[in-house]
Amino acid sequence: MIEEKAFQIKDELISIRRHLHRTPETDFEEIKETNIQLPSSRREIEEDMLEQICLIANTGIQVTVEELCSRMDMTKREVSFYLKQLNAHGYIIREKNTHTGYQKDGTGSGISLTEFGKITGEEFQYRHEILTQFLQFVGVSDEKAQEDACRMEHVVSEETVQQICNFVDYGDTFERILKHSDLRSWYQTGKYMFLMGIYQIEKTCPRRFAREFDCFSENIWIHITEDKSSFELIKKEDTSAQNLWYKDPEQGWIEAEEKMGNPWIPSGAFTFSTRCQDPIIEGTALIAFTRKGEKPVDWNSRELDVHIWKSEG
Repeated sequence: MIEEKAFQIKDELISIRRHLHRTPETDFEEIKETNIQLPSSRREIEEDMLEQICLIANTGIQVTVEELCSRMDMTKREVSFYLKQLNAHGYIIREKNTHTGYQKDGTGSGISLTEFGKITGEEFQYRHEILTQFLQFVGVSDEKAQEDACRMEHVVSEETVQQICNFVDYGDTFERILKHSDLRSWYQTGKYMFLMGIYQIEKTCPRRFAREFDCFSENIWIHITEDKSSFELIKKEDTSAQNLWYKDPEQGWIEAEEKMGNPWIPSGAFTFSTRCQDPIIEGTALIAFTRKGEKPVDWNSRELDVHIWKSEG
């Protein structure tokens, strides 16, 4: 009897340890190959439990340790441990049962949400629902979407959740902004011709072409190599020899490299915008023209717009 009890306690300790601790020594490739899921952190489990308490409370059912054990596949000892943590953080209140008092496993106590706990728990529910919908939208199976959303909701920022929410709500009309993009992921190695325009920086309706646009063709080349992607502006013959600069998001103004008399601008200098059902991707970059020996200034810059077609490959 004593030996049987010892084994029972040992099993419970192993179970608690599994939930409380990550295994940093675990080899990632081994986990990947054997399809073993990384254990949840203590914070993740607390947040999941708070979310479950909110779900139970919203149905009008009494929140009990037994119900939480069933929903979270945990022992009473594990549930009681995390309930103490939630209570200490101000999310819940544990009320003593006036008839039976507290049981050793905590089952004799009532569990109710504080206002802070209710607001926080509903926020976790919202995150979970949005992330689940997003994963289902991109083709993940319902079961896997629920499982992955449960892990993602604990680590993504508020900004990410809001943008995913916009994407889910507005679907095909949602405009996505892409910065520092490498077009190698969009096109195969090669040379592609599209359209471009150079505009005055002031936002007017209709837009006004910059005078420098007359010096270039309306066509523009995209060069995709194994290590980079770049745009080549095509100069017309007998144009003025002004230097072209582009503004890098991190390094500031950089003079464009010239090859065979034409200036080249890396794709990372552009900000691209796209919509799901729109076949056109629009890219914009700040450029400037200077005489030899001069440096560009923001107030005298131009906007280079490119219109490229989405690759079907």
